[in-house]
Amino acid sequence: MAKFKNAISDAKENEEATTRPTKRSAKPRYERLPHRKCEVDSPPFNNMGETGELEKAHDIAMFSKVDLVMSDGEVKMLPLRLPAPNQCAVIDWVNITVHEQTFVRTSREIERTPLTDDDFICEASRVFNKIFGFGVTAEHGKMMNFYKNSWVLGDGFGFVCFGGQANTLMLVLNGTGCLNAVAGWEKRLFQFLNTVAVRPTITRIDLAHDDFDSKFITVDWAETQWIQGNMSCGAQAPNIEKRGNWHRPNGRGRTLYIGCRESGKFGRIYERGKKEGDKQSLWTRFETELKSSDRVIPFDILLDPSAYFLGSYPCLAFLKNDITTPKRIQIKKKAATIAYERSLEIVKTQCGKYITFFRQLFNDDALFLSKISHSDPNAIPKRIQNTLKSIETCPTAFHDYRNYKLTGEAALSLPFETLSWMKQWPTLTGGQCGLAY
Repeated sequence: MAKFKNAISDAKENEEATTRPTKRSAKPRYERLPHRKCEVDSPPFNNMGETGELEKAHDIAMFSKVDLVMSDGEVKMLPLRLPAPNQCAVIDWVNITVHEQTFVRTSREIERTPLTDDDFICEASRVFNKIFGFGVTAEHGKMMNFYKNSWVLGDGFGFVCFGGQANTLMLVLNGTGCLNAVAGWEKRLFQFLNTVAVRPTITRIDLAHDDFDSKFITVDWAETQWIQGNMSCGAQAPNIEKRGNWHRPNGRGRTLYIGCRESGKFGRIYERGKKEGDKQSLWTRFETELKSSDRVIPFDILLDPSAYFLGSYPCLAFLKNDITTPKRIQIKKKAATIAYERSLEIVKTQCGKYITFFRQLFNDDALFLSKISHSDPNAIPKRIQNTLKSIETCPTAFHDYRNYKLTGEAALSLPFETLSWMKQWPTLTGGQCGLAY
């Protein structure tokens, strides 16, 4: 209780400090807007319109209050929210932990109680497939996030970590997974955490806004906002770090980091188009990374990410003025276009003279292509692989293998990683099928 009172006292001191007039800025300070209730049945935020025109670029919200709550015996903050008429941010990464008893609950649907680690992973695969459209597809075979074991989710869409860590399971859904998950996954995940999961916690979530034309967001604008104090939600300004060639931009992209990576809030503003390989691209991304180290991340952030994105930094408040981020499909197409154009540029620059010479030498395009093509007809460059990933490219999930018995040629067609993983399963009875030879 003493710790909680001290935290409240410190918050009041910060409130008084933020309300004192300073020489640096004469801008009025506004009270933080009240929380807006987020309804489960609200329209999906992926249905976004076109970017509107910005009427005022200096609608800066200054915050003088901090909400504090007790969580696991510690005093933590609640992320700030601002009303968002149009959704200006999407979820680009999410880490979630749940107790293993969660999957004992869900297994009642199929009347198959998990007993071993493999059973729990198989049931988690089934549950996540219902939420995202893909499940666990391969064993990663490495420790991750202090868990003993990890498994691949979908076609490289994230990971599932299990083993140790107080009998919890961690879901890691990366940016590619967020883009390729079946529409509405945010609402389904919200409902799962609220109604089914045991001891659920969002340990990390990344919120992102994309500006294809740098009309509103640039790295230089972000630096100016930091200098003017518009990146601060308290009395102390966060640290910044610059990456890339800022003095003489070389087309490889610049990045501005706000705060510390280890803290509960971390900002990234970077020239994504240039990072992808297009030296002339204007595409800029602003990402806010929230972690549960010093704050409690509420579940409704899954349904209304823009409200929390706007509240993360005062300088972002102007985005509520009818400015929306592109749809997921637009982001995928943009990244794919850049990847293809950059790949052709690499081939032309590095091998163009050889291609021209040998094409003239062979005087037969079919023969020439057969000579220079890769020995593996299914080989795909890494630069292009992510652009082709989708639910259709996912290998069969582990939980699907238990629905039938694999024999002969069927077993031989499985990937080696999956096959070796399944060999560890005991032969199951009572309607449950294992791998048979």
